[in-house]
Amino acid sequence: MYEREDIQKYLATRVARPSSAGVILVNQQDEALLLKAHYKPYWSFPGGWVDDQQTPAQAALRELVEETGISLRAEDITFAYVVDRISDIMHTYQFMFRGNRIIDETQVTIVLQADEIAEYRFVSREAILADPINYGGAVLVWARDTGEGYAEQPLEAAA
Repeated sequence: MYEREDIQKYLATRVARPSSAGVILVNQQDEALLLKAHYKPYWSFPGGWVDDQQTPAQAALRELVEETGISLRAEDITFAYVVDRISDIMHTYQFMFRGNRIIDETQVTIVLQADEIAEYRFVSREAILADPINYGGAVLVWARDTGEGYAEQPLEAAA
């Protein structure tokens, strides 16, 4: 049996991999809620980095509230898939969760985090697949609707 100290020493030699998490919300037309952040050249789902002492699901729900004003509970989302994001400067995992109910746009008020998010829109799978360069990897996985729980996304090098 390994001692706690031995496990900690071993883990200190391993590569740390930060994670992010997001939420997929769809409307009655099966269009996904997407956000255009000021600092990204593409549209993505509401989401962000997983903080210390936080699970991916907790981070996804926190980011959803921060970025859109939409508040859900843990039982309102289900794990959908993970995207393994790889570039020359980082290697991260993006955990995606699906909202368990359809969003009625007439019943939900979206309040954007103005310092971070420029705009939002609901976008169909067909529109995403017709113009893939303008959408993040997690969005493309949703649009392709393959049912797979894992995808890899090579990221471009930072300029």
